[in-house]
Amino acid sequence: MGRLLGAAVVLGLCLPFSASADEWTGKLVDTKCMSMSNKNSANDHKGGELKGCATACAKMGIPVALLIDGQMHVLAAPAANLADYMAMEATVTGKAIGNGLIMPEKIVVDGKEVNIGGMM
Repeated sequence: MGRLLGAAVVLGLCLPFSASADEWTGKLVDTKCMSMSNKNSANDHKGGELKGCATACAKMGIPVALLIDGQMHVLAAPAANLADYMAMEATVTGKAIGNGLIMPEKIVVDGKEVNIGGMM
């Protein structure tokens, strides 16, 4: 009986933490160009000379991040699925995994949910 009660207490403590998801809002950016310069948060880089650079990087599979207050939070999602939304504001619902990594469950841009698919 004691073991059963102990297991129930442990399970009860774990459920609230694993069931809840967090929500963040920020700008979708490509991690390669943003890591070179914080001026590269737009889709076009180097003063507009590199048109659609962030979109091109995402289509090539360069990881996408959510830029919040100047900090990048990398999204564990297929970058190509986010390519059409680069430099746009997004609301991400999911779980923070480690430092600066988000496992998204849902991404919303302009009021519409983005199909993020799976990693494989």
